[in-house]
Amino acid sequence: MNENLLTTLTEISEGHTNKLEQHAQQISALQETLGQLSALKGALNHLTQAGGPINQLLIQLPEQSNLHQRLDRTLRDTITALSRPQVQNHHHHFPKVAWASVGLFLMLCLVSTGWYLTASRLGDFRDNDTKYRYLKLFDNSQVARLLHFTDSLQRAQPDFFRDSVLSKEEEKHRRLEMLDEANRKEAEAEQLRQRAGAK
Repeated sequence: MNENLLTTLTEISEGHTNKLEQHAQQISALQETLGQLSALKGALNHLTQAGGPINQLLIQLPEQSNLHQRLDRTLRDTITALSRPQVQNHHHHFPKVAWASVGLFLMLCLVSTGWYLTASRLGDFRDNDTKYRYLKLFDNSQVARLLHFTDSLQRAQPDFFRDSVLSKEEEKHRRLEMLDEANRKEAEAEQLRQRAGAK
């Protein structure tokens, strides 16, 4: 990708260099024309100031007088145009290839995250499968009957089985909390009895 970017930047730089060379050639051509026009104007001024037949010709031929005015006006316009620097607008933009690269990178990040999460869940499933198979390896008939019964319940009604397991876990958790609370209150009561007996 860096090589493509370098090639693109090189091509853009070469294009700008070519345009600058063309502008320099155009400016030098304009300067030559300006020099020629200045020389013509100087020669024309010299001839008109010399007087005599040239002045009479200019008076007799109005087109010649218009030519002098047009040359003078063109010379002024050229000097004015050359005295102001040319404004160049540079538009910097983000290439489409860069946008595509950013999009592909984000997609790669999303896919990698998905693979990582899937691998971790797969590890959990593999661990649970190993635990279940370990319990099945025992020759204890009660464990085998319990596992068979559990498998049958889960296959018959998977949603009901999951909901019942979750509700039993919550109930067990509540019982443990109540037992903890009762033990704590018994300990407090015992402390109060000891304080009352000490008085």
